[in-house]
Amino acid sequence: MLDIKEIQCFVACAQTGSFSKAAEVLFTTQSSVSKIVKAMEEKMGTLLFDRLSKGIHMTSEAEQIYPYAMLVLENLQKMELSDKKRVTDTLSVSCNPSSWFADNFVRFYERNQKEQIHYQIHSADCREIVERVRERMDDVGFVYVMKNQSSAFQYFVSRNYLEFLPMKETDVTVYRGGGCCENESSISDFDFSCLKLIQRFPDEFSPDNYWNISDANGRTAAEAETVITTNSDYIMERILQIGNLVNISGGYLSGTPQREISRGQRLPASDTRIVFGYVKRKGERISDLAEDFLNFLMEMLNQ
Repeated sequence: MLDIKEIQCFVACAQTGSFSKAAEVLFTTQSSVSKIVKAMEEKMGTLLFDRLSKGIHMTSEAEQIYPYAMLVLENLQKMELSDKKRVTDTLSVSCNPSSWFADNFVRFYERNQKEQIHYQIHSADCREIVERVRERMDDVGFVYVMKNQSSAFQYFVSRNYLEFLPMKETDVTVYRGGGCCENESSISDFDFSCLKLIQRFPDEFSPDNYWNISDANGRTAAEAETVITTNSDYIMERILQIGNLVNISGGYLSGTPQREISRGQRLPASDTRIVFGYVKRKGERISDLAEDFLNFLMEMLNQ
């Protein structure tokens, strides 16, 4: 059986074309390299290098085994990197764009910033989140789903060998930007046909699929003009702070936002409820760190 040291020596000789240069790469002596190669040749029962006056050259037998030797070293490197990663815990999650989620992730980080934890946070729509969790790119994925679409979403999730666990319900909310008229004091003042919207990129399950929502006069949100479409919470908040656009999305899930970005008015109706929850791989236990994050979010939801 060949050992790793012999394979490393063989590869170094093949790449440098010299016993002496291979010795420099391996921080050893030329005689040691020569002995290792000779022992490897005896084990394999074949000549690996032609010894020439100006160095060494791989034989046809050596050229055949060289790709396999490289594969062994590449896999060894991956194993070593994987072992180093286990020393530091990593929390990898995806989420629909959400100010509430962003605020509470910051709180979770502040609480644990002295711990050796790395974080990967990816913002995406519902379909991409399902794909990322299914492909093990994320531990869990957090989504907002229209309640009247929750059965269809559960079916879609189950077909991907995942499960969706609801955490809280909220209302669809109309957020008016800072430039909107002050005398618009109730939902009845809204005329959807005259509204200009800033919305997130929609998918069939998310709260951005709001077209069936209607105002007091029966006009649907489909009549409104979507001026800006974005997946950036920062752009959303900035526009609502200074502009005259309106956003239709889920209500803030707990407590009071850290800063008042707009004047939100709920649309209380049974078919406009939104479910917030998370997607995980079915039948698998999530990591301790992901479990800690979930428990933290539940604490925030219950405030």
